[in-house]
Amino acid sequence: MAVLGINCAGRWTNVGVADGCEILAETNLELARRQSELLPAMTEEAVSKAGLSLGDISLIAVGTGPGYYTGIRAGIAYGAALAFALGVKVVPLSSLELFVWDMRNEYGLLVPVFRARASHCYAALYAASGDALKAVVPPSFMRVTELSAKLRDFPHAAVVSPDAGQYPELEACGCTVIPRESASGGVCAVMGGERRDAAVAPEQIRGTYLRAPDIGPSSF
Repeated sequence: MAVLGINCAGRWTNVGVADGCEILAETNLELARRQSELLPAMTEEAVSKAGLSLGDISLIAVGTGPGYYTGIRAGIAYGAALAFALGVKVVPLSSLELFVWDMRNEYGLLVPVFRARASHCYAALYAASGDALKAVVPPSFMRVTELSAKLRDFPHAAVVSPDAGQYPELEACGCTVIPRESASGGVCAVMGGERRDAAVAPEQIRGTYLRAPDIGPSSF
């Protein structure tokens, strides 16, 4: 089953195609605010690299956030519209879980962290459970100091973030801090295939924003 993965929740846009556990093609680009403009071309390129056409896609996986509000909306809107046109369903994926899903066999506890505004962050705590991840702390919007306090109970956790250098208080908890710039479009597609039982109709897909959007200039 050919699965298309789309994630626009961060500075990087991730698009990939997979068949089962095999990544057929992926493109990961730092597009920032150009996501809506370039996402269709990225998708066509990834599908073509996989040796397929859009009509061969049986399922679409979409990162639903949290992260950048505009990017989440862009990914969901395009993914849902494409799914509707192709007559396929959509698998909603947490962008935090997606960010670390391929690291589940390396670390027992994983803490993906995305920067938010005013000393806040988006974060979750996942425990590896077989070949899956179990949410110990679900995706949340919290102060970095609050996350730091929570992590004192989990000193062996691995904190994974594109903004790792901005959180010295997390290193002070004794956790391993791993810089990682981007998620993977290919991993998004593989994860979507694994979660196919959670697929919904395109019109049912919703963003996981966790807070109201910012008004005013953005650093995105």
